[in-house]
Amino acid sequence: MAGKSCGGGGTVSVTMPADNELVILCDDNAGAVTQFLRRYSVDAAGTVTATDTELDGTTAYTAAGTVGVCGDITDESPGPVPSGKQILERCGCDDADGDGVGDVQYTEIWAVDPDGVDAPTLLGTYQDGDLTQPYTPVAPVDCTTDGDVSTPTTPVTVHSGGANLAPSTAAALPASGLQSVTVTTLTGNTVVVTDSGPVTIPAGATLTWSVTRDQDQALTVTSVTTGPVATALVAWTNV
Repeated sequence: MAGKSCGGGGTVSVTMPADNELVILCDDNAGAVTQFLRRYSVDAAGTVTATDTELDGTTAYTAAGTVGVCGDITDESPGPVPSGKQILERCGCDDADGDGVGDVQYTEIWAVDPDGVDAPTLLGTYQDGDLTQPYTPVAPVDCTTDGDVSTPTTPVTVHSGGANLAPSTAAALPASGLQSVTVTTLTGNTVVVTDSGPVTIPAGATLTWSVTRDQDQALTVTSVTTGPVATALVAWTNV
């Protein structure tokens, strides 16, 4: 379980960071078989450390008998033979600040019995799939489809408008929510004023302003005015 991080939405199977790996083993102590969790950690120098815990992932466990892969150890007592369990991981997103958007990514680690003898067991929940960061979700929500935590799109209605400007006439632009403005000067000069200053558009030229960045909310075109002997066509969209 190494090298891949959480991605996509819903329930997916992913792998853990390269320096941690989990496996469920069985401890056969004179016929009494106990399942436990062994975590292998590798530091920057390549040293491998094994840590044994109970299936809750936190309570320390000390093997008392013969340790082996579950299913390879035979339990001579009545009852089903312990099955070899698989480790599965589920990515989730948590709305920690209550705004309806998942802003914390976490990974749930489950032990699943492929034979169906035992019910799935949640071994632990960790932030960003890091086994050194146990995490308790506050309000789990769906993750975005590309694995990024971002603000969902809000449906909006786009309106359009336009004007055929006579000489010395100002366009009646929307008071708010302006998304695009296109100005074509037919004769003379048209002056467009934005937050960056005035722009003069000569006869025969066309200029367009539009919202292009995600962080932009609206344009800052404050006026479109024709000169004394100018005519122009103006078109805009707004929300």
